Amino acid sequence: MDEWRDFDLDRCPAYLRDADEGGETYGTLSYNRRSKVWTIKGEPCVTELAKRLFPGCDGRGRGVARFTAHRRVVGELNWLMMRYPLTIKETDRARWEAALEEARDYAIRRRRQRRAPDHATPPEGAFSGQLMPFQQQGLAFLLSTDRALLADEMGLGKTVQALSYLATTAGYPALLVVPPHLVRNWQREAERFLLLEGGVRIHVIRGLKPYDLPEADVYIIHYLLLRGWKQVLPDLGFRTVIFDEIQELRRAGTEKYSAASLLSSGVERVIGLSGTPIYNNGGEIWNVVNILDFHFLGDWESFSRECATDITATSSQSPIFWANICGGKGSCCGEPSRKC
Repeated sequence: MDEWRDFDLDRCPAYLRDADEGGETYGTLSYNRRSKVWTIKGEPCVTELAKRLFPGCDGRGRGVARFTAHRRVVGELNWLMMRYPLTIKETDRARWEAALEEARDYAIRRRRQRRAPDHATPPEGAFSGQLMPFQQQGLAFLLSTDRALLADEMGLGKTVQALSYLATTAGYPALLVVPPHLVRNWQREAERFLLLEGGVRIHVIRGLKPYDLPEADVYIIHYLLLRGWKQVLPDLGFRTVIFDEIQELRRAGTEKYSAASLLSSGVERVIGLSGTPIYNNGGEIWNVVNILDFHFLGDWESFSRECATDITATSSQSPIFWANICGGKGSCCGEPSRKC
């Protein structure tokens, strides 16, 4: 396994290799734990270049530039440091090295994805059911990344694909966040398709007031309860979160959205399901994807400028819009034709 990984590392993009240390530096790099950003404080020639090159780079004032702590952004920051070496604050060195390693691992997984089979089936004894060929393709896609949007149309079995993903990864305990009218349906489907020794344990969370949850493999909560459980759910150790009808989170600034964002940020695997991820206007996709993978589409200003000339008029049916969003290989998956 280590030999395979070393081989992949040799093929990683050059911007993910170690930047030279020692010699002349142009400033310092530190981590702001409260804002969860990497901060450059240095010569204006570096910080101004960063702001021009990376639209998502923030930093009001002279000689300051801030980068969101996202694995993709970390790679861009490392590339900048190859040209303009920075002194990493000693107390943040271990965090930086871990962040850079995560960015490298992500690049390796993307390379493996291009070579991975395009169909997959759950392991025997973990799932009760037979996937259609296009559902096997959907499962393979979900397995290729820890955070994804499955956007099959209604009736094509997004629920079954999500449960097959859960069975394949054994990502228990899992939390299913669903619309109120689908709670019972998800409970029935989980009982039907998931196979665990002794039977799958399912608990439906009820009420806005948190209480001690019983041990279970699968927990189900509906969107209207998220605000009451906002401070509790992130600390319960869920390994997988599945947001059904994730267009419910198309509007930022609500307690529901804030709770979902806080929950997603601390979970290993996050999947979104929707036949209509863009419900009214194109800009909604930024809010949806931001729940799945924070700043995967960049910051709002650069996204709205670069991905659609008229963000309020762009619809989910626009192939140009989807091509911009996905780049052909984004963290989304369309109907069986896999338009994106």
